[in-house]
Amino acid sequence: MLLTIASFLFVLSVVVLIHEFGHFIVGKLNNVYVVTFSLGFGPKLIKKKFGETEYVISAVPFGGYVKFAGDSEDEDDKEDDKKKKDAGVKEKIEVDIPEHRTFRAKTPFQKMQIVIAGPLMNAVLSLIIYIGSVSIQGVINPVPSSIVEKVIPNSPAMQAGFERGDRILEVNGNFLTAGKDLTHFVEQNEDKRLAFKILRKADTLFVTATPEYNEDADRYTVGLYLGVPPIIGDVKHDGPAWKAGIRKGVYIESINDTVVISYNELADRIRNSLGRELEFVWNQDGVEQSAFITPESIDIPSGGEKLEVIEVGAIGIGQYYEESKISFIKAVGRGAGSFRQMTIAILGFLKQLVTGNASMKAMGGPLRIGQMAGDMARWGFGYLMLFIAFFSLNLAIFNLLPILPFDGGHFVLYFVELVSRRPINRKVKNVMMQAGFVLLIILMVLVTALDIFNVFG
Repeated sequence: MLLTIASFLFVLSVVVLIHEFGHFIVGKLNNVYVVTFSLGFGPKLIKKKFGETEYVISAVPFGGYVKFAGDSEDEDDKEDDKKKKDAGVKEKIEVDIPEHRTFRAKTPFQKMQIVIAGPLMNAVLSLIIYIGSVSIQGVINPVPSSIVEKVIPNSPAMQAGFERGDRILEVNGNFLTAGKDLTHFVEQNEDKRLAFKILRKADTLFVTATPEYNEDADRYTVGLYLGVPPIIGDVKHDGPAWKAGIRKGVYIESINDTVVISYNELADRIRNSLGRELEFVWNQDGVEQSAFITPESIDIPSGGEKLEVIEVGAIGIGQYYEESKISFIKAVGRGAGSFRQMTIAILGFLKQLVTGNASMKAMGGPLRIGQMAGDMARWGFGYLMLFIAFFSLNLAIFNLLPILPFDGGHFVLYFVELVSRRPINRKVKNVMMQAGFVLLIILMVLVTALDIFNVFG
């Protein structure tokens, strides 16, 4: 529990700090007087003034804010400040600040820059983390699919004598890799005989098979479905597998006395055994070990046109992989690619949500975000950083929605002012703001209720 809370506060603090820093620095560049920079809301726990700005850590850690002088923007408030100054009212706020340094005195274009800077900084943070992750850790190279999971009846592979559980060592004298899998060799040798070196239990065998055209698949094939070996990669700290002694590199041999052929088969058995005790037998460094493990509950996206969330079993393991270092230039390309894919995925989810093709259960509020942050920390610091990238990008996209009180809503208002060359009517703006707050409160209540149900229900 403590790790979950600490991880959540760390994630939230980083993302909010970067967001508010975007508003802060662009405000400073536009010569706006920054009264307060606060991490958190409510009572001020720690405060220190540097220059003209008071930097604060507040009691409620769920957010933060930058207080600009004159950020109410209205002429009525300008007159109120003048009256206070004339009456000799002594306040720590804006009565003695030159009008040209207030937010309301800035042009619509300057205001657009300031409000959009927060979401853009969140997006930049996400991009930097994706690039940094690839640059530091390298690229993931999954183990090539080499285990025969299924042999299609009457196929060239069946005629050649392939059996379920065979492991392909070589094809035409070449090792299988993630970049050059069996499909690659088939496509390069259509209608030509392929020589296979396979391992069957302890025996090494040599067989040949000639690819044939399959009308259903619309391609040449030898008739094999392949999977990866049941080797364990990352293990979630304090998860069921970790507590049982399973570590990276373990080869799972059997579950409940049934031989495990591939990692896909291993994952399927675990997913379908929620709450049921299973006996695992594995090999680690040549030593056979065993333990009874009960899969715990996790939520995963369902397949199909409508996005649903389903409950399945898990023991906290991942598929084995290897990493290889690449140049920084290539890391920038790979990281930018991951950033682009995640952006498309988030936008796709929003589209599904709006069109009713996504379950509300797929949304997450503070409780689920905190739970996910804790889970990522248990998988490792690298996973936690990638979660920060994901969360920061989500915050950026949601804040760009053209609805008040989001930054995107303010951006649209200032854009309208820029084009029309006149401020939007105060009453209209207030109505839009109030409607936006009502919508936001309804959404927060709904998401929080779903959170409570999903986490504790």
